[in-house]
Amino acid sequence: MLIQFEKSVKVWMLCAFGAMALFSPVIYAQNTELKQVFAQLGSTPVVRANFEQQKKLASLNKTYVSKGEVLFSKNQGVLWKIQSPVQADLVVTARKLVQKTQRTSSQIEVDKTPYGSVATMFLQLMSGNEAALAKNFNVISVNYTPAQWSVSLVPKSSLFKKLFVRVDAQGQQYVDRIVIQEQANNRTTIRFSQHSTQPQILTAAENALFQLAK
Repeated sequence: MLIQFEKSVKVWMLCAFGAMALFSPVIYAQNTELKQVFAQLGSTPVVRANFEQQKKLASLNKTYVSKGEVLFSKNQGVLWKIQSPVQADLVVTARKLVQKTQRTSSQIEVDKTPYGSVATMFLQLMSGNEAALAKNFNVISVNYTPAQWSVSLVPKSSLFKKLFVRVDAQGQQYVDRIVIQEQANNRTTIRFSQHSTQPQILTAAENALFQLAK
């Protein structure tokens, strides 16, 4: 069950600089812009959106598409409500990953799987948690204006480098797209649309799902 769950997380969801670099004007500008991106993203406690994920497997020359809704709660975590090709819920918090269908439920602690930090990346972005993201990623580029921003990340550890190559995130007020360049020329692209900050109060069903990942 653990192996199957880790594979599911990998398929579905597959910043720091050295002290010397702090003296570089270019790096200083990047740090300033990065803080502006995180401040903007972290200013909204609840965001809801639709998503479409495209998973391209180069070896098979095939793209798998999944769609649904996503709920970000700064206090709770991220809830991915997958509607097609199957119905399932993926709950992501800073501590646990929970996958739930009508018949099954599986969970794993984030620090017990190499895919944990990848799965929590969206949570870290939306919550403006720069320190958490910096534990596993280096920022190679960042551009910010109030109307448009982009951030490019590369993994730090050798383990992460075996899984993927680069992560690019883009957005306006919220995150609009995340592209994960993986090893073997595989790629995962997640697009978000119809963002809304309402309703701010979570439903009983949403709260119950987040309770599973406490």
